Amino acid sequence: MMYKVLIVDDEMIVRHAVKTLVKWEESRFEYAGSAANGMSALDMVSKSGVDIIITDIKMPEMDGLELIKQLMANGFNGEILVLSNYNDFDLVREALKCGAHDYMLKLTLKTESFMQALEEMAVKLDSKRSNVSSHNHTAPEGVSSSITETKNRTPAILREMDAATSGSSAWKAEGFLEGGLRVYSFVILLNNDEQGLRQVGEFQETLDKLADGLFTGSRWTYAIRSDQWRFLLVTAYSSNVSSVIPEELARRIINLASMYYNVKISVVYASEAVDEQSLASEMRRNRQAEGLLFYSQPKLGCLSNREKTSDGDEEFQSAEIKLRNSLRKPNASAMDLWVESALNLVDKAAERNVHPRVLKQAISGGIWSIANTEELGIRYAWDAKPWLEVVEAANSDSHLKESIRELADEVTDFAGHFTPVTSSREEVRRATQYLQERYSERVTIADVAVYVGLSEPYLCQVFKADTGQSILTYLNEIRMTKAYEMLSTGNYLVKQAAIEVGIPDPFYFNRLFKKRFGVAPKNVKMP
Repeated sequence: MMYKVLIVDDEMIVRHAVKTLVKWEESRFEYAGSAANGMSALDMVSKSGVDIIITDIKMPEMDGLELIKQLMANGFNGEILVLSNYNDFDLVREALKCGAHDYMLKLTLKTESFMQALEEMAVKLDSKRSNVSSHNHTAPEGVSSSITETKNRTPAILREMDAATSGSSAWKAEGFLEGGLRVYSFVILLNNDEQGLRQVGEFQETLDKLADGLFTGSRWTYAIRSDQWRFLLVTAYSSNVSSVIPEELARRIINLASMYYNVKISVVYASEAVDEQSLASEMRRNRQAEGLLFYSQPKLGCLSNREKTSDGDEEFQSAEIKLRNSLRKPNASAMDLWVESALNLVDKAAERNVHPRVLKQAISGGIWSIANTEELGIRYAWDAKPWLEVVEAANSDSHLKESIRELADEVTDFAGHFTPVTSSREEVRRATQYLQERYSERVTIADVAVYVGLSEPYLCQVFKADTGQSILTYLNEIRMTKAYEMLSTGNYLVKQAAIEVGIPDPFYFNRLFKKRFGVAPKNVKMP
């Protein structure tokens, strides 16, 4: 099928250069003319039935962005390719949101890549034409009509499969996978931070656009929102289409969402399914594997559903025992040991692929230990129940860690006063020197205790008595001071400064910095 192509740019030399890139005689593209701005382009589209528009983003009278908006408002059913310069990224992103297929940089245009982009748009147009034919009951050669008949009820079937935990015999979707289709399923989790919360209402439409551009040549694609942060994306290809690599598709979904829509997502991808039973099996695997996306490290972003979670191994159990033992000798700084042990348990769970459910149970057990340690002075004053609910609701390891730290702050506020041990010890001076020298590293109380030759509980006690601060508070004071110095030079990004001072967790760094200086780190001004 031949497709008419219109070139839109305010510079004649650019219009000519773009025209010469296309192999008109050797391809299925027909030159429909050129226009110097959006107004002229709209007029030509209405008169000549253009299929593909190649447009500049910045033009007089009507720019490329407004042209795209007008075309979409008028029901344009073709495809649009945007040409841009390096500094046009924000405009390009907006154009893609409005419905453009893709963009290319003017300075990097080459015939091979340009023809590939045109062919991708042609494939999409082929698919659109095929769908129209199917709705008119004239199915393309090799396409089973039963697929069209069952298409409208496919999402309900997918929802049922996604939610089920038993075998697939419960589904009777006759014709659902007829015609030798190969089906691929993806679980997509939207970043559950403040930005993600603002975007979640729009993400269904965003996902539809991503799928439309990504799965060119597919027989059908469905995007379903299954809960607040979770989406299911399923696509089907004919068996005669060249092999699809699910991991590559998953990574492209992540990259396109970030690049074009500024949305951060994580994706679980499945192997191909050829019938309802294998599809149901893959979707159950998705459900099991997505628990690992709770952890930001080491599997951020893209995950195979072949990754398996565990209920904990010897190393995790050892870390859990250390958490339970952290309150065996309560004193004024006992919460320091508890917090460090709890954070270490979270890291160990990520390292050992422990299911978040198991981790949360262990942390909740630690919270009950706090509530029932009378020596902390909070037995009757502190309510553990809200914190148990916070832990259960945590959607990521970063949020869980943040909750642990906030819990410790509250416990410290509730705790009774202990009789201080007044002394000035060489071990404390050595400990402060150690912290000053090692603040950029992952310092633990155990490290400091070994260095000065004291037990961890006793070191915490004498350090607090001599300095008036806990070891962790003292260390964070050093780190925040150093971070402020770095940011005030204007030579560091917030992320860089956080890593330099030994706090790679952005949530924790921002919270500490704002608590210490009263401003967010991004708002620090140069003197």
